Amino acid sequence: MANSSLICREGEILIDSHIHLHEYGNEVGKYCGNSCLRLIAVSDDLESSKRTIELGKKCWNVVSAVGIHPWSVSEGANKYLNQVLELATEARFIGEVGLDKKFVPQTYERQLTVFREFLRIASEHGKGVSVHAAGAWSDVLRELERHDIKVAIIHWYTGPTDLLSSIRSLGYYIGVNPAIKIQRKMREVVKAAPLETLLTESDGPYNYRGMNLGPELISETIRIIAELKGVSEADVTEAIKQNFKSIMKELGINLI
Repeated sequence: MANSSLICREGEILIDSHIHLHEYGNEVGKYCGNSCLRLIAVSDDLESSKRTIELGKKCWNVVSAVGIHPWSVSEGANKYLNQVLELATEARFIGEVGLDKKFVPQTYERQLTVFREFLRIASEHGKGVSVHAAGAWSDVLRELERHDIKVAIIHWYTGPTDLLSSIRSLGYYIGVNPAIKIQRKMREVVKAAPLETLLTESDGPYNYRGMNLGPELISETIRIIAELKGVSEADVTEAIKQNFKSIMKELGINLI
């Protein structure tokens, strides 16, 4: 049994809507089957997609997502794209997929082709999508709407605040992670965004400016959100739980 006391209070349920669980190796046991955590575990390529699907089978509290990260598009993704797309028809979620004009603009056209393939699968099979959109926020929203995607979480949203109304009207959500402690833009977004669009995430085990991101920091993330919004931590925790519950209900997943 995983030790939940390091992550959340007794009786509390915390949401990690974006974690690279396949990267944790032997440490995955801290999160797999942890009764106070609900996780969407994302993938980067073929091998991580296979691993994540296996984790989803072993861990009742994990929703497995498969995909090809836009950073991986230039790393031979052509060789295994069809295999990941096939896995995507079986997985409960798709991700991490998307577009990136900030870090890898040189592969943007190929990213767009790959992203559209995953959106086609999501639309045809009723899958949720975890989306990477660095520097391409408007582009991503346009593609999601064009493909009539019903469930989307825009990971680590630090895009323009004037897009938040469109995100809400489309019924999508934005991921807020522990980087909020030091990232000014994320704090601005959270101040402007309604609670009804927020989901917590860790993006673990990513290291951001010396911060080792992980589920252990979600409680602190909630505290900061509450402070910025002028509401209680309990209100934030409950709102995020309900947002996640709505996603699961839309996808026919009984997890919360």
